[in-house]
Amino acid sequence: MFETVAPETFERRSKLTFYESLPVSLAAHGLVIAAAVVIAVWNVRFPSQSPRVVRAYQLASFEPPPPPPPPAPPKAAAPVQQTPVVPVKMPEVAPTIVPDVVPVVMNDPPKQEAPATGVVGGIEGGVEGGVVGGSPTGVKGGELGGQTGGVIGGLPKDAPVVIERDKPLPMFPVSQVYPRYPEDARLRNWEDSLIVRYVIGKDGRVKDVIVLVPPGRPVFAETAVKAIRTWRFKPMVKDGETREVIHELTVYFKLEHSG
Repeated sequence: MFETVAPETFERRSKLTFYESLPVSLAAHGLVIAAAVVIAVWNVRFPSQSPRVVRAYQLASFEPPPPPPPPAPPKAAAPVQQTPVVPVKMPEVAPTIVPDVVPVVMNDPPKQEAPATGVVGGIEGGVEGGVVGGSPTGVKGGELGGQTGGVIGGLPKDAPVVIERDKPLPMFPVSQVYPRYPEDARLRNWEDSLIVRYVIGKDGRVKDVIVLVPPGRPVFAETAVKAIRTWRFKPMVKDGETREVIHELTVYFKLEHSG
């Protein structure tokens, strides 16, 4: 049977079979490889959680900084070079005029007196630390507001009793007639006032009247002083002894104007 087949025919058929089966074989291998790739890709699983982050830490101790350098020592001040002073000899010149008297040169400077520090309203000749308006003939160590002739540091037993200005007298009046209004002043509608100081003796009679603040018109002062001199009181007795009384009084002269 094989013998009846011509070798040329067999060789031709073998070549045809080779060329026909080669593409089929390549295609089959390609399909197999593609299927394997698809299966491999299809089975890939993606992670459901994010991967852990791992950080590496290193515990290291740092060395303390070195101490600061010590301060530099202060520089010594450069010595000051002093220029030597060369004395200059002045030529001797004889004076042309010789005075008769050689003046004496005082080495001590003249003393300057401290300026006086006065007080506004003070009196010339007063004592430092005194009261403005006081008398230059006052007694050192006396009491402010004391009476002339008083005793320093206290009052004598027979010292007069001083009643404040315009205060009522603690004495019973025997005769006390107030001054009458001057007729000439009343006709001219004059009004005025004055302040007097009067002294009541141990017998109760007024023995002295002084006008401290005079009025503008002398007629009022004359009328007031004349009336006060006639006053009489029962004597003042204090601590079992009869005393004089000093009192200051403001006397007003006013007209009654009819409405």
